[in-house]
Amino acid sequence: MKIKLIIGLFLFVCLAQIITPLSMIANRELVLKRGTQYKFKVAPVDPYDAFRGRYVALRFEEDYCLYTNRDKLNSGQQVYALINVDERGFAKFSGLAMNRPEKGPYIKTRLNYISGDKAYLDIPIDRYYMEEGAAPRAEKIYQQHSRGGKEDAYAIIRIKDGLAVIESLYVAGDKIEDLVKKE
Repeated sequence: MKIKLIIGLFLFVCLAQIITPLSMIANRELVLKRGTQYKFKVAPVDPYDAFRGRYVALRFEEDYCLYTNRDKLNSGQQVYALINVDERGFAKFSGLAMNRPEKGPYIKTRLNYISGDKAYLDIPIDRYYMEEGAAPRAEKIYQQHSRGGKEDAYAIIRIKDGLAVIESLYVAGDKIEDLVKKE
C-alpha cells in the first residue's frame, strides 16, 4: 500500500514537471496566434544570460503612465497598465487599473515607483531572444541606428488577456533578423 502511494506521488510529480513548462509555452503561443498586435518604441541593449543565451534587452521609451490619482500604491504592487495607440500607430500606457479591466487592451504588470505625476512600470516583456551569434550583430546594428536622432527601433507585441509576448523587433522598418542576415 505504501509503495503504491510513493509511486503514485512520484508519477504525479513527474507529470507536473512536464505539464508546467508545456502550459507556459502553450499560453505564449496562444497569445502569438490570437492576441492583438501593438507596436511599442524601444531602446535595446545586448546582454548575455548564461542559462538562457543571448538576447536583446528591451527598454521601453515610455515605461510609465500619467498617474494623478493619489490612492496609496506600493512598489511591486500588481497593476493593469491600460494601452492606447497614438496617431503614429505606437502603443503607449494611458493609465492604471487596480482590477482587471472589463474591456480595452492592458498588460498585467507591477508598479516600480511613482515620481511626481508618473507611475513607472516593471514591463514584463523586456527580452527578445535571438540566435547566439546574431544578438551581438543586432546590437551593433541598433547602435548605428540610435545616433543622430534616428531612434527608429520598435517591438511588435501581441497582447491577450493581459499577457504580452514579443513577436518581433524592428530597426529602421526592417526585422532585426533580416538586417543581421544582410550584414
